[in-house]
Amino acid sequence: MTTNTAAADFGAVLAQHPVGWWLAGMGAFALLGVVALQGLRALRRASPPLHRLLPRLEARWLMLGAMGASACTLVMAGATMAALAESGRPQGPWGALDDAVTMALRDHADTAVLQGFAMLTHLGDTWVLTALTLAVAGALWRQRRRLLATGWLVAMAGNGALTKILKNVFERVRPEHLHGIAQADGYSFPSGHSSASMVAYAMLAYLATRLLPRAWHLPAVVAAGMLIFTTGWSRVVLQVHYPSDVLAGWLLGATWMVCTVVVMESVSRWRSTVGRHMKLA
Repeated sequence: MTTNTAAADFGAVLAQHPVGWWLAGMGAFALLGVVALQGLRALRRASPPLHRLLPRLEARWLMLGAMGASACTLVMAGATMAALAESGRPQGPWGALDDAVTMALRDHADTAVLQGFAMLTHLGDTWVLTALTLAVAGALWRQRRRLLATGWLVAMAGNGALTKILKNVFERVRPEHLHGIAQADGYSFPSGHSSASMVAYAMLAYLATRLLPRAWHLPAVVAAGMLIFTTGWSRVVLQVHYPSDVLAGWLLGATWMVCTVVVMESVSRWRSTVGRHMKLA
C-alpha cells in the first residue's frame, strides 16, 4: 500500500465518524494541556534567565522586543509551515489526506452534524475573539496587571498579523464547500480560526495559572485544550479548511504562544528579583 493510499484510507475513516473523532481529539488536547501545565511549572522552578543578562532594561519594553524577535524568527524560519503547504499538491501524502477527508465529508456528513459544528466554529470567529481580547485586556488593566495586559494584547495581535502574512505568502485556495451551512472567504493556509483559538484559549489558561488559585489551573488547561481542538476540527468538518490548514494554524499558534509565555515568565521573574534586590539595598 502506497503512502498516498494509506493517507486516503485514513482520511475516509476520519470523515465517517466526525463526532467520535471530535470527542477523542478533545481528550487528546486536554491531555496536552496537562503536559503543558507541568512544563510551565518546571519553567517556574528554573532560574530566571533574563535578569542576569539584562539587569537594567525596563521589563515591559524587554518583553515587547523579545516578542518582536520571536515573530521575525517565526516568519523567517517556517520550514515546517512550508512543508505542510506542499500538501496542496495532489501527489503528496498530506494532499491525499486533505482530499480524502474533504470529499468524504462532502458526501457523507449529516446536516445535523454540520449545523452543530457551525455553531461551535464561532469559538474562533474574529468578532468573538476581538470582544474577548478587549474584555480581558480591560480587566487586567483595571487590576493594575499591566505586564499581563501587555502580553495578552501582543499575543493576540501578533498572532493575527502572522496569520495574515502567511496566508498571503502561501495563497492556498479553500476546499469547495457546497452545503451552504457555513461560509468562509480569503485564503486557506494556515487556518486563522485554529491559530487564533490556540493563542486565545491557551493564553487564558496561562493567565489562570498566574491569577487564580492552584485548584483552578488543571480545569483551565483542560478546558482550553478542548476548546482549541473543537474550533479547529469544526473548520475541517464544515469543509472550509483542509486538515493541513488546521494543523498549520495550531502549529503557528502554539509556537507563538510558547514564545510569549517564555518571555512573560522570564520578565516577571526578572522584575520580582530586581525588586527584591532594590528593597534590600
